[in-house]
Amino acid sequence: MVGIKYTIDDRAAGASLKQAERRLDHPEQALKKCGLVLLRSIAQNFKAGGRPVRWHPSKRARISGGQTLVATARLMRSITREVLGKVLRVGTSVKYAAIHQFGGRIRGNVTVKAHYRFIMRAFGKPITGRKVMVRQHTRNVDIHIRQRKFLLVQDSDRRVMGRIVAEYTTTGER
Repeated sequence: MVGIKYTIDDRAAGASLKQAERRLDHPEQALKKCGLVLLRSIAQNFKAGGRPVRWHPSKRARISGGQTLVATARLMRSITREVLGKVLRVGTSVKYAAIHQFGGRIRGNVTVKAHYRFIMRAFGKPITGRKVMVRQHTRNVDIHIRQRKFLLVQDSDRRVMGRIVAEYTTTGER
């Protein structure tokens, strides 16, 4: 009988696997980089007005010619990332974010604050005054807000993050 004998020395492979396992026990560095990928992607979602499908234009954007979800850019600027151990959180603490992300109805009494700047005149020219008058009133509303997913992970983001994690696991860098 003729045979071939193979001997596999798996010590190097075992050492590499243990090293990869140790890196995955502390993935903070890779998660921070993945968070940056998501922050850039979400900023691109706002810039494009929705991706891969554009958001339905808001009434305010149609009337004023502005951009949907970017009247003051507060929501867009509020997106943050946080890494806690093996968890990456990307999101916002802005109260009205959820209704825009998921859509829905706002019903009931809502308190509205109206801010007014006094326009002062000096030598016949208008000057914006520093005093602000705030008027608060309550009104009954029934408003439908369309879903506009701004916290959306694109397929290209998943591929980039997969490469980041793979490279970090195998080489410890990225």
